[in-house]
Amino acid sequence: MRALKIVVVGSLGLLVACSGGEKKTDEKPADKPAAEAPEAAAEEAAEPAGEPGTIKVTVAFEGEAPKGAALDRKADPYCAKTKVMDPSVMVNANKTLANVVVRLDKVRGKFDFDPTAKVEIVQKACMYEPRVQVAMKGQKVAITNGDTTLHNVHGYKGKNEQNWFNSAQPPNAPAISKDLKADDMVRFKCDVHPWMSSWISIADHPFQGVSGDTGDVTLANVPSRGKPYKLVTWHEKYGFKETEVKVEAGKTAEVKVTYSAADQQG
Repeated sequence: MRALKIVVVGSLGLLVACSGGEKKTDEKPADKPAAEAPEAAAEEAAEPAGEPGTIKVTVAFEGEAPKGAALDRKADPYCAKTKVMDPSVMVNANKTLANVVVRLDKVRGKFDFDPTAKVEIVQKACMYEPRVQVAMKGQKVAITNGDTTLHNVHGYKGKNEQNWFNSAQPPNAPAISKDLKADDMVRFKCDVHPWMSSWISIADHPFQGVSGDTGDVTLANVPSRGKPYKLVTWHEKYGFKETEVKVEAGKTAEVKVTYSAADQQG
């Protein structure tokens, strides 16, 4: 998901005792003081998580929304039968932005996912559905071809989009199943139809979501703690933003994140 901010070493001294003006040579050096814990270890030693609270995030869009255009899909007669508008920027009627991943960074604890929950991508009318979704580390994604034309599924991992796999998928072929192992953002593209893309944000906790037609994401049952969380948002065109949010037990923290056309990454 993505795109979708986050030693003090004591000086070594010798203990020297004086007797009759002569130095004793059998004294041992003092023990070297332990180094201060690095930042990662310090976070582990942070206060334990408390009773849960809630975070409600609104993803606003500022300025004039980009004008949508129809995708050029003439290269494949099957795909050309259906007119599809470019879905990369979806600004809602209430001036919010859809398809934005909202997630917390570095949540302490162990969280299990629902084993019956499915993560799926369907190729329909020469588009990936859904375009953006979230999953937990350890789940699998199943990718199916609902069209009567050849697709291929090319998977990439991380911000640098490292090659993951590339599999052809003709009509009526079995689903392609892949393990979602990394706490990362993965992207799927079709090399046959270059306008087709889909993203999954993978986390080792459930505190993430995707904005829809109201631009809101609610993160429930978030462990409260004394220090703020880092909240990360990502949009395929407008990139990453970070902010801090404090979660208090039994309360709802409201956060507004604003994107605009000026944020465009490329």
